[in-house]
Amino acid sequence: DHHLGIIINQSIKNSAISYVGIILGFIATIKLFPNILTIDEFGLTRVMISITTLSVQFLNFGIPKSIIKFSPKLRDLTTKPSSIYWAFIIPPLIAFIAFIIIFLGLEFKILEWYQADSILLSNYYIFIIPLVFFTSSFGLLNSFLKSNFDTVFASFLQDVFLRIVTIINLLFYSANLIDFEKFIIIFVANYALQYILLFIYAVSKDLIKFQFDNSLFNPSSFVEIFKYSFYAFFSGLTILIIGNIDLLMIGVFEGLSLTGVYAVAIYVGAVILAPKKSLAKISFPIISNFFKDNDIKLIKDIYKKTSLNQYIAGLLIYIGVLANINNLFAILPEEYVAGAIVIVIIGLGNLFDMITGANGQIIISSPNYRFDFYSSLIIIVIAIISNYILIPKFSIVGAAIATTFSILSGNIIRVYYVWFKFKIQPFSWELIGVTILGISLYFISIQINELTNIYLDIVLRSISILTLYLGGVWVFNLSEDVKSILELSFKRLFKH
Repeated sequence: DHHLGIIINQSIKNSAISYVGIILGFIATIKLFPNILTIDEFGLTRVMISITTLSVQFLNFGIPKSIIKFSPKLRDLTTKPSSIYWAFIIPPLIAFIAFIIIFLGLEFKILEWYQADSILLSNYYIFIIPLVFFTSSFGLLNSFLKSNFDTVFASFLQDVFLRIVTIINLLFYSANLIDFEKFIIIFVANYALQYILLFIYAVSKDLIKFQFDNSLFNPSSFVEIFKYSFYAFFSGLTILIIGNIDLLMIGVFEGLSLTGVYAVAIYVGAVILAPKKSLAKISFPIISNFFKDNDIKLIKDIYKKTSLNQYIAGLLIYIGVLANINNLFAILPEEYVAGAIVIVIIGLGNLFDMITGANGQIIISSPNYRFDFYSSLIIIVIAIISNYILIPKFSIVGAAIATTFSILSGNIIRVYYVWFKFKIQPFSWELIGVTILGISLYFISIQINELTNIYLDIVLRSISILTLYLGGVWVFNLSEDVKSILELSFKRLFKH
């Protein structure tokens, strides 16, 4: 099937890119940033990014998701497909002008909020404006490319290119080749360059031409798109809140040092989710396309296959992380060891998230997209209450349990809803086989004595787990897709 082929091909490339990105991110965030910049300077870069993330959420107002959902329909209305992009960027451009006025007007107020970092922040406050502009523009263009089933180059820019430039920038600064002001200029210019490169790529692929089509501005579709964007915006906002609520509440109850320990543990837990994010990038536009043609049977196929293949990839990484957990904490400073149990708990939550497949993409692509917003609200309430009860009792372990509980309840609600509305569910018998294989391999791996060289131990342990796991999936035929990828890889390997 052509569409499943696109999903598998692009999600493998996106996963590979995200893992390179995670390694680069680890080097930058854990090894370089804290050692090269002072705490205040590092804090400044985090504050700039967090203000930007929030501002872009408001500026783009759910439009990136609307581009993906409505492009299949709008393409039928126009002979000039790139005019869809130009039509969609008008509202965010108007919003950006309003943003500049508000942002400059509130300067005094915003600096007051960030009292601790305000001296540095006031020097570089103006730099946030171009940062917001280019981040927002990148998000819109990226969605337009996704709606054309083109996700790989943008992933490369975001996950790999951006981080390589950041690392080079940090090394230049630590070698005293540039001062801090130039460091920040390059830091911001990096986001501009990322957008410019994506734009050149889109033009070179003929996805963007300078053409305009007034017929796209009919009031009825405008109202529908606005309504969808409105709900998508609030869903996006709730996802941001859900993603940060545990960290914020640990900061309130337990102080900043434990927040750092928890943040590193969450970062490792998030490594497990990379295949799901890679699949989501391409499955959302394809599911939107199927809903346009009302093809529930194909949506059901994708639902089952994303569930199985995400879980196979996620479980492999989870077992790899658990088998190497002692090595990981031997590399990190001693105070991080408290985060080990957090990784185990959050990892389980993330695995459940993967087993439930593309439930979120199905809901936001369907006519019942409002439910995504309502279910997100329920999850926020669950997250706040469970964090509030569990953090004072069990500290960061409590936060991990609360977060995992929120993920479980949210996915159960969504799986049930998709089953209730469309009579489709993601689970297959193969999931049990994959689970048994994973647990067996974990127990084998912990019987093996650790080598004295940490890095050699990580490499050998990981390679043996990978070989046995993929071998097991292949021998017991647990996934046709994984089997065909493995056979294709072998053919290519032995052809050379």
